[in-house]
Amino acid sequence: MIISPRPRLSNLLTLIFSGLLFFTSYGQQRCATVEYEKKRKTLNPKLEDEKTFEKWLKDKSSLRTQGTQRTQSVSYKIPIVVHVIHNGEPIGTGTNISDAQIFSQITVLNEDFRRLNADASLTPNEFLGVAGSIDIEFVMAKQDPNASGTNGINRVKGNKTSWTFLDNAQFKALSYWPAENYLNIWVLNLTDFLGYAQFPISSLPGLENSPTDRLTDGIAIAYRDFGRGAFDLEPRYNLGRTTTHEIGHFFGLRHVWGDQSSCTDSDFVTDTPPQSSSTTTCPSHPQSQCSSNKMFQNFLDYTDDACMNLFTLGQVSRMTTVLNNSVRRLSLLTSPGLVEP
Repeated sequence: MIISPRPRLSNLLTLIFSGLLFFTSYGQQRCATVEYEKKRKTLNPKLEDEKTFEKWLKDKSSLRTQGTQRTQSVSYKIPIVVHVIHNGEPIGTGTNISDAQIFSQITVLNEDFRRLNADASLTPNEFLGVAGSIDIEFVMAKQDPNASGTNGINRVKGNKTSWTFLDNAQFKALSYWPAENYLNIWVLNLTDFLGYAQFPISSLPGLENSPTDRLTDGIAIAYRDFGRGAFDLEPRYNLGRTTTHEIGHFFGLRHVWGDQSSCTDSDFVTDTPPQSSSTTTCPSHPQSQCSSNKMFQNFLDYTDDACMNLFTLGQVSRMTTVLNNSVRRLSLLTSPGLVEP
């Protein structure tokens, strides 16, 4: 049984996660974004709920082409800082992953979001008509918050050899760059999940995040599930799709099955078929559920990396709306991190 290192957490929060921790103590799970959002809501009761955010997003989607807002025809650049939380090993060993492993992950992101991934050819014919791409480029930050030159990699020795989901604020405090200017990615020995992301918020007055949420905004990835190539990666998750999945959440995408055991639940995207559950491993196509074939090849399902190969047009539209409007997403597009010092 994993025990939380934070005695200050309320009894309520402990109860919320006790079942989760019991389950994950026997094996690493795919994604903790849903659980993470529940935790944020518990710690910050004023945080907007799903219905409020979705109404805001729907309204913004209908207005996306008006005024000076960016459209899908615009190229986006996102500055990334990778915080490597290591155990003191030499660079390229164990948790202190190499620069090459980090750069391989950036290549994967630029392929997957633009639909330039080689396995795009594996998308079933029935889904080709809704397969989408977004003209986005992920780049390593060129200058740090002090206006000094950087390669976008920040290495820091942790004060623990392994970390769990509940250590979120602790390990993010070890290394952090302002979330309005950088997409923070923490890579570490995360033992209970492959990764998780912080969901965006609207810009509606009165619905701002608590001050601490700014300090945790970004994504966290287990070091053996980050990157692609001849590195010490987990065999089922060795193509960098964990990070693709989590950045999808970072830009507002939800799991394709809607996170409920019901065919009527929704990921708020019309061109992803309804599902009542996630898909694991890498099954053969088709897999029928909810009177249609599951799109288990979608980056927002739970299949193995080798089985993921597409975003849909609806998902691209949703991400574009978030990029154009959401706090700490729109500001990334004009970040000083994109410019040489």
